[in-house]
Amino acid sequence: MKFLVILLPALLALELYIAIRCLNLVVKPICYTEEEIRTNEINDGFEDAVYAYENEWNRKDFSLERNGISISGELINNPNAKDKVAIILHGHTANRYASLKYAYMFYRRNYHVVIYDERHFGRSAGDFCTLGQEEEMDLVMVYEYTGKMFPGCRIVLHGESMGAATSLYSLKDIAPDAVVADCPFCDSQHLFGEFIQKNLHIPPVLILPVIKVLAKLKYNYLFRDVSPIESVRNSDVPICFMHGKEDKLINCDHSVQMYQVCRNSLSQLNLFEKADHARSVFVDKEHYEEIMYRFLDSCSL
Repeated sequence: MKFLVILLPALLALELYIAIRCLNLVVKPICYTEEEIRTNEINDGFEDAVYAYENEWNRKDFSLERNGISISGELINNPNAKDKVAIILHGHTANRYASLKYAYMFYRRNYHVVIYDERHFGRSAGDFCTLGQEEEMDLVMVYEYTGKMFPGCRIVLHGESMGAATSLYSLKDIAPDAVVADCPFCDSQHLFGEFIQKNLHIPPVLILPVIKVLAKLKYNYLFRDVSPIESVRNSDVPICFMHGKEDKLINCDHSVQMYQVCRNSLSQLNLFEKADHARSVFVDKEHYEEIMYRFLDSCSL
């Protein structure tokens, strides 16, 4: 009995410690600088995109505010564009520089482009990240602003990782003309559970309830509600899923599950051999671009 009296508080303390560490990996992650992402993009073969952004494109800064948090981004006006604009969302830990490779593809396709730093990253404000909860409402704000700045334009969303999940989650509130979703997760709670099981080798049920309480109390973050698959299930927007078969962070099954509930017949699933998380475009840039352009053609975009 005495042993249990000593052991139980220790186990509870360990559980709390693990829960805090897991939550902090999401809400207060590493934030890479623009120079770090810029260097990575150049080293990975996207120097043309970086050069065009820094030296050729007509860029206009914007800043939008929601609940005291300013979101910083840029409008890129393409002189060859007529009625199409792409909004690009980067992934967790990154910033707008990670969006340039995709922005370059859309620009060459004669799109106007909007890039921005999601809250807590890059030049945007915010003390923490919510992996889609607040980011989705920020995207709705950017989407509405884009519609005002490019009136009459059809809008395509492209997101990577968290940005892809946010784009899909936003379909509960907005109806873009199409979405390209690169390695999204289908449900936050499912993602947390997979991470715990894979990395800690313990049943998620032991930790998830504690994480939920901490997230709600400290950040008003209800991650169980962030479920992109439910938005996809109830949307008729065509979606092009891109996912690496070797993704070790977000298993490609997340995209498979969402593709299976898509309502629009133009939606498609593309799995890339030997591609880890957010690396499909690096593994085969030409094929990636070809798939995306064919998808846009099928959507008359």
